[in-house]
Amino acid sequence: MNSAKNLSQRLLKLYPVKALKEFFDPDTTTQAEQIPEIVNGHPFNKIKNFALDNYNLTKQHIFLFKLNKKFVRSKFNSAGFPIPVDQELIQHGGHSFKFLHKVDFDTTVLNPYEQVTISFYQPIIFSFRNDDLIIQATILEKNMDSYFSIGRRVVDSIKQNGEGIVISDILDFVRKSGYQASSNDLNKGIKALWENKVIDSKYAKWKKDRSTTTEVMDEEYTLRDQYPEVYKALIKSPLNKMIFKYKLADQTLCNHFTVDPTGGTLNVTIYPETPNQIENVIREILSNN
Repeated sequence: MNSAKNLSQRLLKLYPVKALKEFFDPDTTTQAEQIPEIVNGHPFNKIKNFALDNYNLTKQHIFLFKLNKKFVRSKFNSAGFPIPVDQELIQHGGHSFKFLHKVDFDTTVLNPYEQVTISFYQPIIFSFRNDDLIIQATILEKNMDSYFSIGRRVVDSIKQNGEGIVISDILDFVRKSGYQASSNDLNKGIKALWENKVIDSKYAKWKKDRSTTTEVMDEEYTLRDQYPEVYKALIKSPLNKMIFKYKLADQTLCNHFTVDPTGGTLNVTIYPETPNQIENVIREILSNN
């Protein structure tokens, strides 16, 4: 259930078939065929490096924080970090630290009754860029039934050592290293992209003086296009959960992404079409913030 090959197969399942094909060039065509072939034909270090080098092709939860001062690498001792760092590199104008975090799901299965722990490697990257701290965590597979034979049914699955714990550990270590970190308010950056008609909302939740309002658009409609007066009102308020559609006719940003500007979080729940799309979303928000 949790052999080295099992863990490698679950890790590769987080990546699009196209990326596996381009990097490993397997003889088979479907993901179900490719992944066992790749795991049997390549050492784990090659699979791990592929996963870390291509993390921006995965679906992600992204957490953005603001530091009280600019990050200085020479004053940061990564050797004391609570989770061993697999890669460190300079990229996007800052320092990035990458690692594969092991996550366990305590799972209860019926037919017959059994309690099983299923483990996953989760790529997580934390990056310092001046006074910004960005933590990116690949979204893990949620369909636990797929790991059991037909007729068996998962009735409960509890995540252990999830990304919330990792983020808490990272923030504790950052504070012990002499920095204060707080959730980054992204309202200004998101509103600038919205005002410039780069994005428009499919789902909007915002705070009024005495209530919280939600607007959900049908089909391919977007809020500003259909309800300009509503847009003019809500753009003045702090934004909560928002789902945005990219409006320009290119592939610079992800087609859709979810953001909580006030909470400083961003989710990309579809595979990016290019390796730069997630990074472009982060950069555009922060550069306008």
